[in-house]
Amino acid sequence: MKKIVIVGGGTAGISVASALLRKRSDLEIKIIEPSETHYYQPLWTLVGGGVFPLEKSARPMRHVIPDGTEWVKGKVESFLPELNEVVLENGNKLSYDYLVVAPGIQLDWSRIEGLKETLGKNGVCSNYSKDYVEYTWECM
Repeated sequence: MKKIVIVGGGTAGISVASALLRKRSDLEIKIIEPSETHYYQPLWTLVGGGVFPLEKSARPMRHVIPDGTEWVKGKVESFLPELNEVVLENGNKLSYDYLVVAPGIQLDWSRIEGLKETLGKNGVCSNYSKDYVEYTWECM
């Protein structure tokens, strides 16, 4: 049995796990994801356009993890590719035969001077955060 570790339980990680299991049901797949809620972020463009409410993009993570896949609730602290292991923030190690890294994006509003202070008001919008996506439609 091949062991596969997927870092990230977003749309990419979930899709990869599902596709792999459709091809080979004998795989041991673990998805490492700290969030309790899965947001289908591609829908946020339509949330920002006023077509869907934000809550339609949210599902409990336990409902979107594919059957036959283990959800490891946590964060990766470091990668040890020479040992085929990842180290979790709690110190536990997971070994793998194959590793998929799909952690999504990390927003850093502070990298643009003044953005953090004005985001979500003054007509400054973003569809890349659940905290501000609905404001896009308000502004339109």
